[in-house]
Amino acid sequence: MMYSFFGISSNLEIINKNYSKILIKELECYETNDNSSSTILITDDWSNFNEEIISINPSIHLYGTNVIYIKNKLLNVAFVFSKKKKLTTVYFKLNYENNRFRRNLRKWLNMQFTNRIENIGQIFHELVLVPLTFFQDNLVPIHAAGFSSLNKGILLGGTGGVGKTSIEIDFCLNNKMSFLTDDIAIGDVNGDVYPNYNWPKIYGYNLLGNKLLIDKMSKTKSFLSSIHWFLHKNVFGLNKVRRKISSFDLYDNVVLKSVHLDHYFILNKKICDVVNFVELDLNKAVKMTVEIIISEYSDFLNHISWHEFNALSNNLDAIITKKELEEKWSKNLYKLLNNKKIILLNIPLNISHPKFKKQVKSLIQSRINQ
Repeated sequence: MMYSFFGISSNLEIINKNYSKILIKELECYETNDNSSSTILITDDWSNFNEEIISINPSIHLYGTNVIYIKNKLLNVAFVFSKKKKLTTVYFKLNYENNRFRRNLRKWLNMQFTNRIENIGQIFHELVLVPLTFFQDNLVPIHAAGFSSLNKGILLGGTGGVGKTSIEIDFCLNNKMSFLTDDIAIGDVNGDVYPNYNWPKIYGYNLLGNKLLIDKMSKTKSFLSSIHWFLHKNVFGLNKVRRKISSFDLYDNVVLKSVHLDHYFILNKKICDVVNFVELDLNKAVKMTVEIIISEYSDFLNHISWHEFNALSNNLDAIITKKELEEKWSKNLYKLLNNKKIILLNIPLNISHPKFKKQVKSLIQSRINQ
């Protein structure tokens, strides 16, 4: 089936029936694309994979002249390139337990109450679709939640656990803003941001004082799921239990096409008395954003470094180096964020979650209304 993932024309072919329906269901919101020119094939059928592997350093990275082959505990994925270093094909293989008892055990131990087959959509987004953008000249990933207001893109960036999703939920659920992304935003050099339909992850603390969200999430819970939620919440805490839900089931409004970025807020916890903001210099914003995405995708970037090592050891040229990738991200971020409103939102370290949501949301609302 033909899709457009973040503007990338892709032909998806799935043969594994264990997860095909789940994955297709989670990808159905992406725009279908009948344009077969410059199409990237994404498939779990490895029968046509014929790249010669000439070195393996370390054991989880396989090197070939035209392939970046990653062995991950969740997913094996091989990015195959033409001789001109253009990505042509992505092969993936989900690594899951064939033993049903072990799959169910993993499910009960998992904070999300899913096994790997049930979680194929999230794994596919994080380890295939987002990395797919790394090899495009015009795209850049940003660790951000986001929504659209009057067809203007609003991104909430920052490190993990700073509260991006909480603010996104509040705006989309209670203010009827249009959902754009929950975790990773994909921007382009023209100043636009593409919707990312990876299902939002709702943590226990996101439900605090939010009756509407509680009602929405209760409809997704089975009896066993409710027991799991109760146990994990009370044993491990509210930050160690979560559920995922389709953005189309969670919100009334969802962005269907790319929107032009208007505001970029970077949330920053620090010692301060009250929530406050400062306008951020473009150079500093680019550097901060690149450092965050480097951290978020450190495992993947390790493979880029290992690819370069293997290329050097074989007296060959790397398809891409870590330095080249980071430089491309910086260059594309300058184009994406140029002439945009960039705000650093400083948040007190010990602020309560309800007070955090109220104050941060109020500041963001006042800025986007100007």
